[in-house]
Amino acid sequence: MPSADHIDDQIAQSHLTLDERIRRRAHQIYLTHGAKPGSDLDDWLQAEREILGESPKDSAENRATVIGSAARPGIVL
Repeated sequence: MPSADHIDDQIAQSHLTLDERIRRRAHQIYLTHGAKPGSDLDDWLQAEREILGESPKDSAENRATVIGSAARPGIVL
C-alpha cells in the first residue's frame, strides 16, 4: 500500500502545470548526470518524452515534420 507521503506527492504533481512538471523532471535528469552543463536541451526533450509518453522515434518524427513544414515557401510559423 502506498504511503501517505507518496499519495500527497501524487496529488501535488497532478496540480502542477505541464511545463512545471517537465522542468522539474529535466532538472532531475540533469542532476543524475552529475549536474554537468551542456545537455539542457537533451534533458528537456527526454523529460517531455517521459511526461507525454512519447517514444524517442515519435519525438524525432514530430520535429522532422515541423522542420519540413518550416522549409516550405508560404508557410509562416
